[in-house]
Amino acid sequence: MVISAAGMAICLLCGSCGGKEESRGALEMEGTAGKKAEEASRQVWEEQEERKQQEAQERAARLESYRTCSSGTRIKDVLSEEETDSLFYASEIPAEVFRRMNGVSYVENDNIALADLRYLRMLYVGFDGEPHVGEMVANVQIADTLLEIFRTLYDNGYQIEKMRLIDDYGGDDDASCLDNNTSCFNYRVVEGSTRLSRHAYGMAIDINPVYNPYVTYENGVEHISPEGSEPYADRSADFPHKIGGEGELCLELFEEQGFTWGGNWRTLKDYQHFQMSGT
Repeated sequence: MVISAAGMAICLLCGSCGGKEESRGALEMEGTAGKKAEEASRQVWEEQEERKQQEAQERAARLESYRTCSSGTRIKDVLSEEETDSLFYASEIPAEVFRRMNGVSYVENDNIALADLRYLRMLYVGFDGEPHVGEMVANVQIADTLLEIFRTLYDNGYQIEKMRLIDDYGGDDDASCLDNNTSCFNYRVVEGSTRLSRHAYGMAIDINPVYNPYVTYENGVEHISPEGSEPYADRSADFPHKIGGEGELCLELFEEQGFTWGGNWRTLKDYQHFQMSGT
């Protein structure tokens, strides 16, 4: 078959147009695929951002709940320095806390006013090695000092089993000590006397009392409390949570701040007890 020059030109022209159409179609398909990929990528990013915002809101809510939750609540988040700082603070006695204290650890009296006390929220490392929320009531004169001491103890992993208000034990010091509770304020007298304890002024604190017992020698007879703490009256023995001894952090921190330790007393030993002179 013979094709004229004109026919050849037409064929070449048609072939060229067909190639352009195919190329255009391929570009359009490529552009559509690119747009779909871009849209999918944007959707993934938006979902990630939404998830991050939700997690941040949930975390903020948990951090806020740590300011009002029950003592002993375990901290489930890994806290930043700033977040940890926010959970060590003192305030005037909140109404809800006063309702717990009224007629229990606090009664109307002429020696210490409610305005002289502060409510402390702090963190402590429990015997399980995990961080927990603790609470305490103390005299305004030592509130900031206690925050500083307990923050250092916390940062160094010093273990405290419980840190609850004495009101959770009906104001019963014996019950609190038996439960190895660390506490401060309780308007009460010194055991066996009519003299107000330093705890009545919020100027004394007992720490891990089962492992740091109260030892008296009445008529030459040794008496150790709380019940069950007898093995820990031997301070030459080596055991966990013992206050005292060379380089022991708790004792060092309190003595640096001017507290007196009951473990240094002569006529009796109160190894759990630190007190500050003042009011």
